[in-house]
Amino acid sequence: MLEEPVLDLDDIQGNILPGFKKDSQHFLFLQIVDPEPARLWLKSLAPRLWTAREVLAAHSMWKAMRLKLGHEPDNLDFLFLNCAISAQGLKKLGVPDIEKFDDKAFKRGLEERSSSLGDPPRGSGEPGSPETWIFGAGSRRPDVLLILATDNLDWAVRVEEELITSAQQQGLQRIHVDRGRVRPGTLAGHEHFGFKDGISHPAIRGRKSIAPDDFIESRTLPEDSAFDDIYRSRFAAPGRPLVWPGHFLFGYLRQKSDEPESSRPNSEPSGPAWAVNGSFLVYRRLSQDVQRFRTFLAEASETLGQNGFDSDLTPERLGALLVGRWASGWPVMRDPNLDRGEQELGENYFTFTEATTVSLPNDPYPLNLPDPNGLICPFAAHIRKVNPRDDATDIGPKERTFQKLLLRRGITFGPEIEDKPQAERGLLFVAFQTSIVDQFEFLMNDWVNDANKPHANNGGVDPIISAARNTKISLVNGTNKFDLQIPGGWVMATGGEYMFAPGIRFFSNVL
Repeated sequence: MLEEPVLDLDDIQGNILPGFKKDSQHFLFLQIVDPEPARLWLKSLAPRLWTAREVLAAHSMWKAMRLKLGHEPDNLDFLFLNCAISAQGLKKLGVPDIEKFDDKAFKRGLEERSSSLGDPPRGSGEPGSPETWIFGAGSRRPDVLLILATDNLDWAVRVEEELITSAQQQGLQRIHVDRGRVRPGTLAGHEHFGFKDGISHPAIRGRKSIAPDDFIESRTLPEDSAFDDIYRSRFAAPGRPLVWPGHFLFGYLRQKSDEPESSRPNSEPSGPAWAVNGSFLVYRRLSQDVQRFRTFLAEASETLGQNGFDSDLTPERLGALLVGRWASGWPVMRDPNLDRGEQELGENYFTFTEATTVSLPNDPYPLNLPDPNGLICPFAAHIRKVNPRDDATDIGPKERTFQKLLLRRGITFGPEIEDKPQAERGLLFVAFQTSIVDQFEFLMNDWVNDANKPHANNGGVDPIISAARNTKISLVNGTNKFDLQIPGGWVMATGGEYMFAPGIRFFSNVL
């Protein structure tokens, strides 16, 4: 295995790596109306943008104080700020060499590409089509995105107002603001359908310094020799794959096709020289119809039970089959009948095709059985669609899935349905990668929205995030197989854009 590269943590923006991880995140979308003052204003932001090294240090300080106090610190908070710019915005600013990006999705923008993601086509007027979006289409396409994050909502609101006022005095105008907020209490970390989100993240390969073991992502596999060299060389933690940084950051090598532990020579993503340490940002504002989803689970579980699928099927278990995890995040593969509750130990340590064979220390629950035929976790289940893990897929052996993974940094928005039933709520989806075409769009086009991929079995489209209407998925219980009609439409796009989050030095040197 090659030595992992030292990443330039003083140039990489902190929401790419390690991620802001704050209770409040505000997304400020701006449009450039006067390029020269706008360029100078963006350049002036450079000292305020948080680097990866600074965010890592802030997280470490916060964790240390929590450990020392025995509870979350009350008077220790940070306000992080990052910035991304669309292709249209880069052109307005006169930034050179944009054509050197080979990613056509970024250069054309989300509005033009949305129909290939499953959204209704432009001009159709259907809900979810670009002309119905709150922003991101027509005259409301953003040029600049500012992301600010903190645990202090009042602080976030004050800084949001200050940034917008300052921007509007310097050649930019406000297009739209989204305010994301982690759900309260025990619902923290759960999206509005009720399922724990953000559990399965890849670990980026790389080091903080030239020290050989100064890894950015901690290696926490048990010392047990049963976790042999192959597993240890491919995973940072149980079920958490290590991915070469070139899949997330410009200027670094990507994976060798079928060898996740090795990089591919001369495989740095194509782009301008100034793109080094930057990453493409996908932003999708997704509205969720929680009441329709709950109603579907209640009615469909009763119908399936009456028709012989499983007389004891509950809405909670049907939801788990559709997602691939119980509401707590516990994987169906580790217990298809019972939600074991929230626990970090073992929630990512599972496979699909093969059985797990080595227990984690102090893990009281069963290892998962092999499921090559989708009898335990349906092939259409959301997590099996977007991350097939050890399944072979239409693109080849399991090792190739590593190259399709994303760094997700999203957050929920909107009130609880019990508080305001008619209000809008959903997910502000944010993901980083170095190829929108081969990562995000591939996942959506080739796997989420195709009934025969990544498994050639007509298992169905992703029942949770696919925009397809009136489709069906296959569910199996013992010898009983059922086609479940999925009305869809529970998740709908209401805005977004493809953008680029440059290195910090871009703002001071290139602008």
